[in-house]
Amino acid sequence: MAQSSNFSPTLDLETVKKRAIVGVVSLTLRRIALQAITFLSINIILARIYPPETGILGIFNLANSVIAFFAFFSDIGLAASLIQKKGDVTNEDLRTTFTIQQILVGAITVIVFFAAPQIASYYKLDSAGMWLVRALGIAFLFSSLKVVPSVLLERELRFNPLVAVEITETLVFNIILLTLAFMGFGIFSFTFAALGRAVVGTSLIYLIAPWRVRIGICKQSIKNLLTFGLPYQLNTLLALLKDRIVPLFVAKVVGAVGLSFITWSQAIAFLPLEVMNIIIRVTFPAFSRLQDDKGELKAAVEKSLFATTLFLYPALFGMLALAPSLVTHVVSSKWQPALPSIYLFSFSTFWATLSTPFTNVFNATGNVRLTLRLMIMWTILTWILTPVFTVLYGFNGVAIASALISFTSVITIYLVKRTVSVNIIANIWQPLAISILMAVFVFGFAHIFVQNILTFFLAIILGAIFYFSVFALVAKEKLLVELKRVVNGIK
Repeated sequence: MAQSSNFSPTLDLETVKKRAIVGVVSLTLRRIALQAITFLSINIILARIYPPETGILGIFNLANSVIAFFAFFSDIGLAASLIQKKGDVTNEDLRTTFTIQQILVGAITVIVFFAAPQIASYYKLDSAGMWLVRALGIAFLFSSLKVVPSVLLERELRFNPLVAVEITETLVFNIILLTLAFMGFGIFSFTFAALGRAVVGTSLIYLIAPWRVRIGICKQSIKNLLTFGLPYQLNTLLALLKDRIVPLFVAKVVGAVGLSFITWSQAIAFLPLEVMNIIIRVTFPAFSRLQDDKGELKAAVEKSLFATTLFLYPALFGMLALAPSLVTHVVSSKWQPALPSIYLFSFSTFWATLSTPFTNVFNATGNVRLTLRLMIMWTILTWILTPVFTVLYGFNGVAIASALISFTSVITIYLVKRTVSVNIIANIWQPLAISILMAVFVFGFAHIFVQNILTFFLAIILGAIFYFSVFALVAKEKLLVELKRVVNGIK
């Protein structure tokens, strides 16, 4: 008989709520710092070193898309099943998940390594591009070894060890990347940075959260885990087809230079989504533990929605206000053609604020097939509209298609209300209204005063002060209630 793993005890309601709050705060503070480092490293410093005509940012995105395509076939949703599972995770569950995943990942890594020359030839990449594909494949193999320790920590809502690993990985990656870029290594800068990140991150997580590797397969564990895992993985497949396979087609149409514009504009427009990704990472296991208590689940969803929009909306509208100054005074005017795409991709960011947390609710409550139907719709629309608009409007066509498709998120809003009676307007209107006011202020300030990188960051600081000052004036009580809840959760 399977024995319950000591890593995954059943958590009571108060522990779930407290750890979720601590997790959000911990992840938010650290991820803001990490994303600032990565943003400055790739989208500002590297964008200045390697302008769009080099195509280097596009090649890196293309190589990542290739690996993402192969990576899908290495996962059958077992890790997600472990997180979502209501009862304790057994040793047989862990052993089975690890064994199956390593068999699949090992096979994929071998395929990627030997297929790299053909991939490089198809996309007209040089030998540096070919070795980047191989390096990302090897890095993927190392990263797969982190799955079980990461799952165990996430089930217990213990995010500090995970954050420590991510901090180290980010620092290692960016230090190697920038050092080699300044030395003129070109695309090889990404190659060595990716390998360094993978080796250090995998080693560190086993030091921080040791798990004894076990090999073996339990048929009953496979059967139980695949009940949730297969539908969940079908969603992953559709997300892959929607978000990663399309760039493989687009790269053939617009080339490395056009793909560089797409990569850079997406990075700018989607940067605010990091706030949401942090909260979702915490709320998926938290919502899973609350799925049988509709009242607590409703409260948790509303609080996560408010927390998301509290930080995401000012980041989004502030970014839109400062985008022209970013191009002109911080990066390089050579990136000017990407501005329309930044504004168009921002529609996707705005609507994702609602659609993504709500699909997270569906997954956490076991309604994964509902998410699957939504993903089918979005994938079909992406594959129909993106090629057409790319042919008609070049690299900007990708952003046009993305903006149009984003409006279908209203369907998600309708569906979530059938699962949880969430009060959406009450939790988003204040952050939205104040963010728009802040954007007007920041745009005016930037138009008059921003002339270099120092005044650019001054505009960001003044925008943050303006936003939270106005918020304190018009919604002081709500803000204090949420801050008190955070403080009580940390104590």
